[in-house]
Amino acid sequence: MRTTLALFAAIVLVACGGGGGGGGTIAPNPQPVVTPAPQNNSVTPTFTLSFAKSGSSAQRNPRYVNGVATLSVKITLVSNNGTPASGSGTTIIADVNGTSGTPCNPTCTLPGPASPPGTDRYTVRTYDQTGGNGNLLSTATKDFVLVAGAANAGLTITLNGVVKHFSLGSTTAPNAGTTPADVPLVVNVLDADSGTITGNYGDTSLGGPGTPVSVTIDETNPNGATLVAVGGATQVSQYSVTLHSDADSVKFHYGGLAENVRTITVSATGATNATTTFQPTLLPISPVSGTQIDLYVDSTTGGPGSSGGQTFTEPGFTGAPYSQNFSFTFTPSPTYTTPCDQIATISESPAGVFTATAPAKAKPPKAGICDLTINDNLSQAGHTSTATTKVSYTTSSFGPNSKRRR
Repeated sequence: MRTTLALFAAIVLVACGGGGGGGGTIAPNPQPVVTPAPQNNSVTPTFTLSFAKSGSSAQRNPRYVNGVATLSVKITLVSNNGTPASGSGTTIIADVNGTSGTPCNPTCTLPGPASPPGTDRYTVRTYDQTGGNGNLLSTATKDFVLVAGAANAGLTITLNGVVKHFSLGSTTAPNAGTTPADVPLVVNVLDADSGTITGNYGDTSLGGPGTPVSVTIDETNPNGATLVAVGGATQVSQYSVTLHSDADSVKFHYGGLAENVRTITVSATGATNATTTFQPTLLPISPVSGTQIDLYVDSTTGGPGSSGGQTFTEPGFTGAPYSQNFSFTFTPSPTYTTPCDQIATISESPAGVFTATAPAKAKPPKAGICDLTINDNLSQAGHTSTATTKVSYTTSSFGPNSKRRR
């Protein structure tokens, strides 16, 4: 979450040509800046660090510097006309803010390394400690064409936040079997000091890929919890979305499936993962009718045994499009010892519909009752995951009055 003190900044580069003329900064309130005279045929550029509040007219494009945490800026001349720069003067480190640094509220102007005219490549980095130490907060690299004898004004570089942490919003728990509207999943991408990064994630200067942020859910069923890419986000699969900047976002979609806890993970190279969980509210298993199936077979002459059925329903579990099968056990009821395979065979088709069929002839002919217990294998506080119906068997075909009951 962005704090009320969070500030944003753009780096503005202004260089003076070999004649030593004046230049101006590109800032929310431009002020003239006199650049130092060139030394040894080099141009001494000046960099204006501008902290502007979110929503300022100067922030029409995403720009990022953690103005609360930034205590030093490192400016490096990388190359001139493609030739690597060398020497001790190619990097300038300036402390800013804090008690010993140059105040940057709302702007401060810092000298850069002496640079030859031509195409000069600079890397700018900000840190959360003085002296260019501590955590790297933001960085960018860019080429500038510096012309001797010219003002070289209006040259800008936008810093990209270095991704280190995330904060991830929670999800709601709709009833299983319902399909609510998609809702935004809040993902905040943070730097090392928990500043919210705006603009691109990671260093995208010079066409770099930046630091893609992956949002995934450990789902396997498309009728369960899935993710939807919004804006410039990349839809990798139903269960994975990649974010590239704060202009990208992701929505959470729930298809109604009754399921166990799913974990949503946000990750990126070099960053600490963040997770949150989702589980719908599970509803009871209900038998459509009765709690007992009565079977019989003529124990003397044999012949086909009778069959009977019971249907169980559970929102988000049975019925289209979910069609999940229950697991089940078939065991003798208390006080009965007749093996259940002599009572009936059990099948489930379609999901939730159980058929019990008596064998053609009981061996030996003996009455009994077995418990058919079904299980949705879903765990949640307060949810009863099982239901039971009794299957009884009689030793004659004269009807239910001859059944042995408890």
